[in-house]
Amino acid sequence: MRRIVTTLMAACLLFFVACSDEGDDVTIYNGDTFTSDYKANQMYSTLSLYESIARQPEMAKELIQATAKLAQYDTITAITPLDKEAEVERGTARGKCLSACFSAIARQPEAYDNIVWAAEKFLGTTEIKSMSEKILKYSRLYALEGVTESLARQPEIMDVFDSFSMKFLGTGIK
Repeated sequence: MRRIVTTLMAACLLFFVACSDEGDDVTIYNGDTFTSDYKANQMYSTLSLYESIARQPEMAKELIQATAKLAQYDTITAITPLDKEAEVERGTARGKCLSACFSAIARQPEAYDNIVWAAEKFLGTTEIKSMSEKILKYSRLYALEGVTESLARQPEIMDVFDSFSMKFLGTGIK
């Protein structure tokens, strides 16, 4: 009996060790898709920052510092290169965050400079060497929701949205 219990305990221990996740990949549900890349999750975790800056532009520096600490990266270069095997997840996460940026700009156009500053830090511009066409393709796709909502909300600042789109999506919206 003692031998059976010892064997079962050893098997359970090995099972739990084998199931532990110590790697760089994590699978979480982010609202409507599964994301299985830790760096994509880090990028996606900055989503609320952009709307928060629009609500309290004078707190931008503090919000960015808090985000950097909790997201565990302070600039896009900390999570580059944006590897080929996770381009879809990272492009999706980046696009959803850029969608939030567009919405935040529409909500508070005066916060544009702070939102751009935060987006440059955490999402990167099209000038990053590892920003592939596939990442940009998915970024554009998932940013679309914020673009259309923002244009409907603030059509008079179309040039601002176009400039932001060129910088972060690599294409204009005009």
